[in-house]
Amino acid sequence: MAHSAMFTEACLDTSFASTEHREALARLNTLLHPALQRIVAAEVAAGNSVVDVGIDWPDEGSVHVTLQRHFTARHAGKQAAFSLCDDPHYWHADYSTADKPRHLLIC
Repeated sequence: MAHSAMFTEACLDTSFASTEHREALARLNTLLHPALQRIVAAEVAAGNSVVDVGIDWPDEGSVHVTLQRHFTARHAGKQAAFSLCDDPHYWHADYSTADKPRHLLIC
């Protein structure tokens, strides 16, 4: 039986470069920490969208994801800590994993 991907192109913001769709979706579906996958899925279901997916920051081997709008709800748990940054030079808030490499979800 084929495994269906959790994330599809529908989760990507329209500003996302179409040439990067496949690579971004692969990172979301296979490399992003499961705790952050659940948060991204909840945010996308609530109408938020992904505008960037990168690797090797903040740690080598990590994934960082940027959402288009502020988080719609609080999702913190044992594996994902919430932090309010609210600095216009950086971002509003984030979730990060406790394990290394530290994965990051930014809005």
